[in-house]
Amino acid sequence: MKRFGSIAAVLLIFILSALALIKVYDKGKDQKPLRYADIPQETIDWINSIGGGLDDLLSGFNPFPRPTPWDNSGDFGQDPESGLQTLEDEYFIFYFPEKLKKKATLCQQLAHEAIPHLAEVVGKYFYPDDMNGRKVPIYLMPDQRSFDRLMVQSFSGQEGNYDTTAGITIFEISPSGFYLKGIALNGRYAFSEDAYTKNVLWHEMTHYCFFASIDYNQYLNLPKWCYEGIAEYTSLPGERPSFSKGEIKMLREDCDFSAPHFPYVFENYKGGQSIFCHMEDRYKVTGVHSFLNILYRKGIPTSLKENFSTTVPAFEEDWKASLENFID
Repeated sequence: MKRFGSIAAVLLIFILSALALIKVYDKGKDQKPLRYADIPQETIDWINSIGGGLDDLLSGFNPFPRPTPWDNSGDFGQDPESGLQTLEDEYFIFYFPEKLKKKATLCQQLAHEAIPHLAEVVGKYFYPDDMNGRKVPIYLMPDQRSFDRLMVQSFSGQEGNYDTTAGITIFEISPSGFYLKGIALNGRYAFSEDAYTKNVLWHEMTHYCFFASIDYNQYLNLPKWCYEGIAEYTSLPGERPSFSKGEIKMLREDCDFSAPHFPYVFENYKGGQSIFCHMEDRYKVTGVHSFLNILYRKGIPTSLKENFSTTVPAFEEDWKASLENFID
């Protein structure tokens, strides 16, 4: 009898262990495999370096996988104490104070208009199904004070200098993939006129699609002219920047394509835009698309070589020679 009881106890332990393993399997089988399991440390350092200063970006690396689904239930704007209203559709959730209700409706229209253009230029628009169920959260703040408060309460957790920020894109990279925390527009600048609202919103949405497209398992250290330039180029379709002769002299003397950033703000934004306009002049819009497609997987030098049979120094020299086409 004693022996039978021992056997029964062993069987019971075995059955309970098997059930526990089945439960763990059932819980984990719906989790997607890790997308970025082998991110180089140099790429992690670059991810963590984006943001602050003059960037309209705030990013960081999270070493822990993010469980799915990535819905919007944890958004700051979902908290009743935030005082924000919501405007939601199948792709976006806008968070805003009541007095910006009309502006939210405008931004919703502009965001939907951006989708086919982003897909054409950047290569892909990322819908909620691509983001584990997460819709793009867009915060609309009426003034500098409310924008600063949002950044502290919802995103950065600490005070920063956003006095010149019209819009910002906040995201993280983890082994699970790209996760958009939110886009925020600062009404102090972004709502000065509807055309500029469109420019700022499309600029930030370009950042969303651009950084979501990158394969982070490679060594990466993309310069600011690349990600700010493509955001300006995409958000101002058909427009070309113009420079004074003095500014062109600065661009030619200051700008080194291999540096993390150009010395002055306009050089990274308008200057970066002119680089992609020059690329379009040489290789058409399809060339820009092809350049980005390979850049996402192999970086700038390989993309220039495979697409245009050129090198970074040669393309830089060619762009500087073309700046005469951008004189005021």
